[in-house]
Amino acid sequence: MKKSTRAFSFLIVGALAITGSATAASPRPAPLLAPPDLTQGAKVDRTLTYNLGATGLRGWIYTLPVRQFDFERLQGRTTAPSRQILVTHVGAKSPADGVMRVDDVILGAGGKLFTDDARKSIAIAIQDAEKQANGGILKLKIWRPIDSAQGKAGKTEDVQIKLRVMGAYSDTAPYDCPKSKRIFDEACKALEKEPLEENLWGAVNGLALMATGNPEYLPRVREFARKMGPSTMKLKRGGLGTWESGYRGLFLCEYYLLTGDKEVLHAIKEITVSLARGQGLYGTFGHGFCDLTADGQLHGSIPPYGPVNAAGLVGNIAIVTGAKCGVKDPEIAPAIERASKFFAYFVDKGAIPYGEHAPWPYHENNGKNAMAAMLFALQGNRTVESQYFAKSVTASFKNRECGHTGQGFSYLWGALGAATGGPAAAAAFFKEASWHFDLVRRCDGSFTYDGAEQYGPGRTDDNTYYGKSSYCGLSPTASYVLTYSLPLKKLYITGKDANQANWLSKKDVAEAIASGRFDLDRKNKSVKELVAAFSDWSPIARSWAAEELAKRPEAKAMAPELITMAEGKDEHVRQGACEALGYIKNADALPVLVRLLDNQDRWVRVKAANALKVMGDTAKPAVPDMLKAVAKNAEPIQPITWVDPVQIGQCELAIALFGSRGGLLRDSINGIDPKLLYPAIRALSKCADGMGRFQLEKVLSDLLTLEDAQVLAPDILDAIHNSSPADTMFVDTFRLAALKVLTRYHFKEGISVSVDYARNQVGWASEIRMPVVMAGLKSYGIAARQVLPELKDLLTYCKNEDFPENCKQMKVAAVEDAIKAIESATTQPELRSIAPVRSKRKSSKE
Repeated sequence: MKKSTRAFSFLIVGALAITGSATAASPRPAPLLAPPDLTQGAKVDRTLTYNLGATGLRGWIYTLPVRQFDFERLQGRTTAPSRQILVTHVGAKSPADGVMRVDDVILGAGGKLFTDDARKSIAIAIQDAEKQANGGILKLKIWRPIDSAQGKAGKTEDVQIKLRVMGAYSDTAPYDCPKSKRIFDEACKALEKEPLEENLWGAVNGLALMATGNPEYLPRVREFARKMGPSTMKLKRGGLGTWESGYRGLFLCEYYLLTGDKEVLHAIKEITVSLARGQGLYGTFGHGFCDLTADGQLHGSIPPYGPVNAAGLVGNIAIVTGAKCGVKDPEIAPAIERASKFFAYFVDKGAIPYGEHAPWPYHENNGKNAMAAMLFALQGNRTVESQYFAKSVTASFKNRECGHTGQGFSYLWGALGAATGGPAAAAAFFKEASWHFDLVRRCDGSFTYDGAEQYGPGRTDDNTYYGKSSYCGLSPTASYVLTYSLPLKKLYITGKDANQANWLSKKDVAEAIASGRFDLDRKNKSVKELVAAFSDWSPIARSWAAEELAKRPEAKAMAPELITMAEGKDEHVRQGACEALGYIKNADALPVLVRLLDNQDRWVRVKAANALKVMGDTAKPAVPDMLKAVAKNAEPIQPITWVDPVQIGQCELAIALFGSRGGLLRDSINGIDPKLLYPAIRALSKCADGMGRFQLEKVLSDLLTLEDAQVLAPDILDAIHNSSPADTMFVDTFRLAALKVLTRYHFKEGISVSVDYARNQVGWASEIRMPVVMAGLKSYGIAARQVLPELKDLLTYCKNEDFPENCKQMKVAAVEDAIKAIESATTQPELRSIAPVRSKRKSSKE
């Protein structure tokens, strides 16, 4: 892992670009919009395949295209329309060797054609075959191509693959389950063969080895732990970076708590204190640690690229486990409290998002709810938060297959997060997801990793059945060893000394499973049942209920009833009613939705703002009141208000008003009363959330007139200099848009601020912004000569910057071109100064 934020960002970008380089070398077929008939020679991308359980096969299965970004993808139905499987690989000496051939098409199992998702169907068929009663016999119906010289395209036949008998999962699996124990034992043997690399991925393998409880592994783990945590470790500010510190720290803490080996205590303290000192002001982390504050104190903002909760949650877990190891430092308790306050905000709202912004509308998001469940469960005394996240993870058994960079963290943390809710919760989660566990298990006892960026099959350019199997080095075998080790409770992350007060009741578990199924079950619910679901514990189920209700013929006639419900006493019902009213698009709901923008329940405010956005043009009469609400609800950035830490409600209103996708003012601000418009823009330009400010991009870049700019210029200049403290990933898009206002209308202050911005913008994507900044500066002509010395210093800075060469050259070329253009300029535009100017814009009322 790279230590610097910038370097790590480009590591990730480079990893995601792998598919691009492969495409250039070998063009792949375009994504298919519907399942092809594989018996007719359809051309498919054979590098995108799924493992087919312990058969020894990998195969291409139709997967929903990216444009169908719907719950089918997110709820484990990525292959829902598929009815055939093209065999692309047969593992040597595997059960399928000698029985199946590459290019065979699997049409069904058990003597019948597939009538449902082919991927899930073959997984269930494998589970049935492995039962004692079926003797390991997997019966498949296949189509096999025949040499065209024989005059036949192919034939259908039945074949049998002999699998090892594994038995059936018990109702309490992986607890008290012989099949789980067999799988676990074989996975451990496979894990033994994997290396222990001195990085965060090796830390995961080390955790898995300890979780087995096998004393034979301890000498190897001890040697590894002392390398990962040498007694000479001395960390400067920035430490090892968040990813490395989090997983390495967690491994060392679990090792010490298991063995009592004091040799690693010094390193544990170094890592724990380093993490606590490097935590941002909201309790989050980026790929790296936070900046210092303006006055040089700890716990400033996360520098762009911005906060990354997949890394930061594990960093916070490592702080908690460090405290369990007895590490003392004044920074530790406040760090745990900051993180707890921030992530507690998402209780009863949805999934932990990528960064510091609104929750995502799913029960899980690539393991982050599971990590949050672990963060609170390990503290022992955060029952409300622990139970919510455990329940949410238990309900997420279907949506484990969507995640940025792939789904590896979902597979690693999912079952562990459910288990924080107790064995019954873990067993319920396991039962629903077991088909997938058995599909990614290989015949040698190891596990594979199916998943690409966001979702879908595994890429097998260099990934045969016995080849590479994970993204970025995360071992799928180690992940599943941790899952199957839960009954042993050897580690704190697998249930050691768990506080049973945090466990879910049978009722809770049943509710979680029902809510996880509600995305499909809602289609068969009556209107009365859908309205009743507004009271569901799950914010996701409540949203599904509102969405489904709006599709029913009775919905429009229910508007008066929903309006009344929207201002009722039950907060969940209010939220559901708001969402339903948004989908129905009834103008009669505007007054109540406007009133709710000022509701004391900030999440009701969010739902009201979202509803107004969903209503589209129907909500345009409410724009003045929405603008008033933005200005009225503006809060100072400091001190942090933990009930709405990054002013998410303001962000959602910004999206509804100005967002490029559906914002009511996205195309025009003509006719809008400046007495309402300007205060709203000022308020959002000071919003704590970078995503909230980001929504102003189009307004600033395209819609502000000269008169608008003259009035707002002081605020625009201030926003360029003073970045948002939260969600800094979005900060430079907004700052660049603000700068473009100054340069478009040739405010003389834009000359110096352009150079200052060019030098101090964040590294991430700065090579794309630099030509835009320089183009604005060149437009000043002769007037820009005053900053030629600064530009030449900037050129030297860019040439010496620690940046990938191709990106560096883009920046250097842009600055060199600006210098030449300014030196050769013969004219200049009329310059303006920033000064208070009374607006002459007329509102529609005038």
